[in-house]
Amino acid sequence: MDPTGRTTRTNRTTRLAGLARTPLPLLLAALAGLGGCRPAAPDNHALIADLRAGRAAEVTVRGQVTGVLPDAPSTGPDGPHERFLVGLGGGVVVEVDHNLTLAPRVPVTPGSTVTVHGQFEPDPGHPVIHYTHHATGGHEGGWVELNGHRYS
Repeated sequence: MDPTGRTTRTNRTTRLAGLARTPLPLLLAALAGLGGCRPAAPDNHALIADLRAGRAAEVTVRGQVTGVLPDAPSTGPDGPHERFLVGLGGGVVVEVDHNLTLAPRVPVTPGSTVTVHGQFEPDPGHPVIHYTHHATGGHEGGWVELNGHRYS
């Protein structure tokens, strides 16, 4: 800015040149912070807080498969869904609804440990995580990880 508070071309150029000298790791860290979504590190406590608050959220959780349910049949454009239950601790169990039209089946069995990233819906009697497939439309992509393999 010049003494009157206006931005001048020279000052803008000087600021841009300074940005070019910023170390790459620092720039990457700053850009990562612009995403606005929760990190992909599992945070079961955040989901439990969302459940108690009745709040939908993008979540990443890790837990043990406590049951495998029959696939939900295709009842419309969404296609069939693989369904399984995941225990998150503290007595909280959430159903995972994984769209088989948009993502491959996850070969879970009771006792498997999975990490799940998707959209949490806090129905008090039936909490569920869905959108565990690649991004569609304006929605962030999700996934299910089992034995080091990501299914999305």
